[in-house]
Amino acid sequence: MMSNMIEVSVGGHITLLFSIDTSARLPRNQGSRGAGFTIEHGVKIKAHLINNEDVDSLVKMNGILPDARLEAKRPEESTITITDRHGTLIEEKSLYEDMIEACRHARLLREHESLDLNIHLECPRSQGFGMSASGLMALGQAIEGLTGRGTASQYLKIAHRIERQHGSGLGDVLGCSVGGVELRIQPGAPGWPGHALSFDAPTSVLLVWEEAEARHTSIYIDDETWQASITQAGDACVEVLAQRPWSAQQWPELLKQSRFFAESSGLFDEPVRALVYQTVVDCMLNLNVQGSLAGRLCMLGNSVVVLPRRLDEPLDLDAFSNLADAIKARGLHVLMSSISPAVNPNRDESNRLDSNRA
Repeated sequence: MMSNMIEVSVGGHITLLFSIDTSARLPRNQGSRGAGFTIEHGVKIKAHLINNEDVDSLVKMNGILPDARLEAKRPEESTITITDRHGTLIEEKSLYEDMIEACRHARLLREHESLDLNIHLECPRSQGFGMSASGLMALGQAIEGLTGRGTASQYLKIAHRIERQHGSGLGDVLGCSVGGVELRIQPGAPGWPGHALSFDAPTSVLLVWEEAEARHTSIYIDDETWQASITQAGDACVEVLAQRPWSAQQWPELLKQSRFFAESSGLFDEPVRALVYQTVVDCMLNLNVQGSLAGRLCMLGNSVVVLPRRLDEPLDLDAFSNLADAIKARGLHVLMSSISPAVNPNRDESNRLDSNRA
């Protein structure tokens, strides 16, 4: 029996504002316009590819099996072990099982091949940190690396489709595919029809959440009232951000529009989310750091991300550390992370928003 091993890490994704487009019949055309950024912390996968064909061939050559017409075999089952940031086992594996099955259907994984997966989530689930998208993308990268089959674009499209089928995200895969701070101007799967621009913002960020409360994305995107209020607010914000080239100079406007989105969509009004936000604001005021740091809601968890107000000024890491300690003392959970690099930073002509390329 042959086995190959690979380790893959894909960072999570935080959405600051978005609209909902689930009207299309095909999942590849569903998604969202919006803006957000990828983070360094996400999902780590250790994957072994096990080739069971070699064992079958050896058995037949030794004459152990009688000569007979071979019946169609069921696909080899994969072993999936998932742990959260505390090392606790997670039993729900269907997201990854469906990704494996989709790769088999696309002939990217053969019937006689199976995977032994150890998956570790560095951020909590259902808190707006994009763990489903980063996990699916990490698994796609692992299969591509182990088999040498397919293209990166194929795996991204499959990951987007599986996430839509599970209702666990709209634009996270598209956002993760470009990295950095992204503006999603066309909804859908990466490559086509989805289209996003991104720029680099090498800065630390502080994730804050209430661990006792979690919100699955489908609660909002499957509700017609929430769909209407979120989409109206999100489209208005994207239109403002799309008026100028997408670059680091847009950071202050992104902070402004994300605050407007949270208020006008009604998401600021939910009690648990509002309490987490107010706790962060109170701690910032007590430490007098509100002039250099800003708290913004992570869509769609009961979570907040603390960001620098300016990217062109040095970040006071001591202020970040003191704020993290103050927030933890109030009973919330925190994680210091950073914005990951843009995959293809847009330069000059490539960040013109009137481009229609897919």
